[in-house]
Amino acid sequence: MLDLIRCRAFWFSSDLDHTSLEVIMEGVSHKSITKWAYVLHDKDVYTKEDVEKEIARLKKEYKKCHNALMITEEEYIATHAKAKIGALKNKHWHVALYCDSAVSADTIAKWFGLPTNTLEFPKGRGAFMECVEYLTHEAEKQQALGKYRYPDEEVTANFDWRSELDKYQQSRLRSGKPLSDRDNQRYAVLYEGKTLRQCMAEDKIGYMKDIDKLKKYRLEYITNQKPPKTRINYYICGKGGVGKGLISRAIARSLYPEYKDDEDIFFEVGAKGVAFDGYDGQPVIIWNDRRAIDLLQELNGRGNVFNVFDTHPTRQKQNVKYASVNLCNAVNIVNSVEGYFDFLNGLAGEYQTKDGKTVQAEDKGQSYRRFPFLIPLHEQDFDILLNRGFMENTNQFEEYIEYKHICGNMQKIAERCGANEELARRLEAQTVKPIADKHHEVMKKFQNETVDEDAIMKEFANYGQIKAPDVGVEKFKKWLMGRTGVDDAMDEIMVYIDRHGLYREYEKLETEVRLKIYVVGDADEFIQKTLDSHEIRFEVEEERDDHGKLMKKYIISK
Repeated sequence: MLDLIRCRAFWFSSDLDHTSLEVIMEGVSHKSITKWAYVLHDKDVYTKEDVEKEIARLKKEYKKCHNALMITEEEYIATHAKAKIGALKNKHWHVALYCDSAVSADTIAKWFGLPTNTLEFPKGRGAFMECVEYLTHEAEKQQALGKYRYPDEEVTANFDWRSELDKYQQSRLRSGKPLSDRDNQRYAVLYEGKTLRQCMAEDKIGYMKDIDKLKKYRLEYITNQKPPKTRINYYICGKGGVGKGLISRAIARSLYPEYKDDEDIFFEVGAKGVAFDGYDGQPVIIWNDRRAIDLLQELNGRGNVFNVFDTHPTRQKQNVKYASVNLCNAVNIVNSVEGYFDFLNGLAGEYQTKDGKTVQAEDKGQSYRRFPFLIPLHEQDFDILLNRGFMENTNQFEEYIEYKHICGNMQKIAERCGANEELARRLEAQTVKPIADKHHEVMKKFQNETVDEDAIMKEFANYGQIKAPDVGVEKFKKWLMGRTGVDDAMDEIMVYIDRHGLYREYEKLETEVRLKIYVVGDADEFIQKTLDSHEIRFEVEEERDDHGKLMKKYIISK
């Protein structure tokens, strides 16, 4: 009945003495066999399992013919058994065959000069690749038996068997059983972050047939991603023709040199109304030619602008056509001709909504703190401005650390290099290296921050408790108001005292009240006695003024 069996996958083993390499090559030359792989096993030894199998086989043989034999079962086994644990097996071939269309077992046997009953017929999804896996003995089960692991180089095949076997093994790990190529692709997109572009490059036909599902799964994958712990926002400004878009893309490439294709690095925001259509999880989003009012209107108000540009973001979905998407980018780069002061003040200032309603201005610090990097471009050079409050973890968000006059003009690089894109990329990377270095310095600072749990617990020890009234500060303010005539409604009073008299300066804080007293010379003793007599708690710091004179700073705060 074996001649009636028709299969797609076949497997056989044959001793080298019975089947030569020439016979195998002649057999696999038939066009009906679309995939084949074979190996010569010349280092196999008998295992305990092999011995047990041979004994079981010999017992079956003995039962069939024991009436005609004049020996016992034990004697029969001892006479015919060849397997001994640890002994070297005869050299033998293992051959795996696959046909796109079913072929009869008898035909395959004739092609390789074998008895039909020596063929095996692997069945089920992945059966052929299971046979290929056996060629090297790499499977965990084979290794557990102590079998020799044959190098990949000893396997001969007419296809990239290693690549296909790796995919098969990965598929098996994913679900505990082999998956179809389509399901493998879907799994990789939904759970492992495979991009649509990678799917298309790997299997154009498969991508074409399954494009709607793959898009859905890719969007679901992005939606489930956690936002970055820190998001860095850049604002690049300069007049037309200085290369704002070019330097935006150059910065993005320099921050993620591990990616070779721009499509994997940055996403350039589209037209109004469809801003995020096509966003595919890129780490950088570039906003070309966006003034403050453009962002406010495009993102439907200041609240969402501040969400999108939050330096410590939470998961926020943004609308795309017929769906929504989670922005998981670690970098935003905005560029326009609007000066950075006008841009930052505009984000927090009064503005008109699309329907003509007026939205009142808010605290400017909200916009300043969201843009740690400002890059003003000039004709021949550019500046790097780093937000001091962001860098030093203070409230000085309207102050910037300046690195000025860094040579470079992206437009000139593009014009001079012409079609030599590789040279242009090298020069762009060289030009923006100071920016990338500062970026990585900032990120390293955040990544290396250590948390002193004891110090934090001590700092917040009184949280959750009713706050006792602090009459000391109020007493001092009343005394100071009597001496200086300062209005008690001021949030902060700075008093400079020296041996010539009393001078005043006011500054309004946005947070808690702090009273600072700077003392020069012999006024130090006067202030200490005054504070002590009014039971005012204070701390003392020393610093030098612009002329190098030593000053003591008394800090009194709620």
